[in-house]
Amino acid sequence: MCGILGKINYSSRAPVREAELKKPLFELFHRGPDDEGVLTDRYCGLGMRRLRIIDLEGGRQPVFNEDGTLAVFLNGEIYNYRELRKELESRHRFKTNSDTEVIVHLYEELGEKCLDRLNGMFALAVWDARKEELFIARDRTGVKPLFYADIGGSLYFASEIRALLAFSGMPRELDQQALVNYLSFYYISSPRSIFKHIRRLPQGHFIKVSGKKAEIKQYWHYRFRPQKMTEQEAAARIETALLNSVKRQLVSDVPLGVFLSSGLDSTAIVAMMSKLGVTPKTYTVGYENGGTHNELAEARLVAQKYNTEHHDCLLGPRDIIESLPKAVSRFAEPHGDWTYLAMGHVSAQSRKDITVALTGAGGDELFAGYPTLTAAKVGRIYQYLPGPVKAAIRAAADRIPVSTRRLSLDFKIKSFTRGAAFRPEMAHLKYKEILTSEEIKAFLPGVKYEDSFEVFAQHLPAAADDRLLDRLLYLDLNVFLPYCSLHSTDLVTMFNSQEARVPFLDNEMIELSEEIPLGLKIKGFTTKHIIRKALRHYLPEEILKMPKKGFSMPTAEWLKGELKGFTLDAISAARSKNPDFCNYAFAEKLLAEHLAGRRDNTRKLTCLVSLFLWQTEYL
Repeated sequence: MCGILGKINYSSRAPVREAELKKPLFELFHRGPDDEGVLTDRYCGLGMRRLRIIDLEGGRQPVFNEDGTLAVFLNGEIYNYRELRKELESRHRFKTNSDTEVIVHLYEELGEKCLDRLNGMFALAVWDARKEELFIARDRTGVKPLFYADIGGSLYFASEIRALLAFSGMPRELDQQALVNYLSFYYISSPRSIFKHIRRLPQGHFIKVSGKKAEIKQYWHYRFRPQKMTEQEAAARIETALLNSVKRQLVSDVPLGVFLSSGLDSTAIVAMMSKLGVTPKTYTVGYENGGTHNELAEARLVAQKYNTEHHDCLLGPRDIIESLPKAVSRFAEPHGDWTYLAMGHVSAQSRKDITVALTGAGGDELFAGYPTLTAAKVGRIYQYLPGPVKAAIRAAADRIPVSTRRLSLDFKIKSFTRGAAFRPEMAHLKYKEILTSEEIKAFLPGVKYEDSFEVFAQHLPAAADDRLLDRLLYLDLNVFLPYCSLHSTDLVTMFNSQEARVPFLDNEMIELSEEIPLGLKIKGFTTKHIIRKALRHYLPEEILKMPKKGFSMPTAEWLKGELKGFTLDAISAARSKNPDFCNYAFAEKLLAEHLAGRRDNTRKLTCLVSLFLWQTEYL
């Protein structure tokens, strides 16, 4: 586990000096405080910071093949490296016990096809000195981040944007379309970043620099290929696959634990660990005066059932005030979903005990866990209602009192009526919309841009022939999961030099998900039906019957209290730094409405406050 970066002058062939990598590498220090590795060869320079997880003494990078012509840098973990090593040992001489060395020998034999054999989370770089080729790649589902910039015949790449910005001469021009996309959904998805010249390498893609060109190719994408199977068969296969996945991801030479919520996925991981004879340390975030947002009591049910060493990690508004500016600074672009701060708080609290944390990310996307999918089912019925009936429903929704409770009736009904008028894929995204197009025009008067929803169209052709709910799952898996959820989780845990693993995104789990029919994933209006069936013997009844809550914080109430001044200060500082950037009065109006209880503007405000903090530092 580490951070990686590099530069190759593929056009000019000018040499890369080690000194050029020093400042960018310093920006990755938190990702790897244990060691540093650098390789410069002619017009290519690569570097890494290492967090020691496997082969603590022998796993230094870069790792070379036998004759020194291939060198590999790896950020992440290869979970099937032991099996691959056994296969390769008859043909290659290994010098370490690390998972990284498997990659160099696989690449030696298979080239880019080696990616098909890797089961893990990774961003990697391979330098072929003999062919003078650079190969960089990202894992299937985007667990590990990778950014790049192709400028003037030079390709730069790094695990984080801030490291790229540290390269001399890296431009910081704002990408206006990315800004609009951010305001629509409060995160930025591939291929853009907030900076015009810095791009995200999409999950399941690689870049190959050969000769005087750099080419991006896709090597993997999720495919729906449902097989005939009974409910009992599917449940048994899920149980086996999850057990195998957890077993693979327990491989570590440092202490590990679990980030435990009240959801099915993290509780299932604890159950599988127990079956494997492992009693983990578990950590659950809770909130001061959290009300319906707290999951502490439910998580304790699981902790008690499996006798874990359990820890509650309480978060309050003062923690937000302290941690949000630091996080925005490290992200180097705005991210409006503040629940990542809760993940970061658990990471910081647990880091004194554990270096590796298993999380439940990915289960909802693979096995239909989001309530927006049931909304899509209802939406198909809603479309056939007479116009006056729809109008009456919308009017009734507008009269529901504003509530700040977790997934309140107010929130769900108003989100549904706002989105249900659109075609299903659009409605699925509208349920998650932050600022409407009219609000963006009011906030950014005079700015020209394309419809933000079109940025997602690129993900649909591969699923065009699939059923509606499959297409919606495909959107969640290819957009929300890698760019909202996994990206922020990686950054906030790595801020604390901690590795977050995701057993649900193991190759075996993904491939099984592709085969399980949709009707077993969501049955009627019950989400993750087959997961509940598979785990019924392992989990407390209260957890199995619990509807999807979503990971949320009592931010709405905190904005009316201790975060009010913090919000006003963020607006004021941004206005002072860049008075013509936007219509700041729009944000002040949103806050006034929220404070008066006329509307719950929580997500709009967190989106804008994050933007203002970023703007103050980076523009």
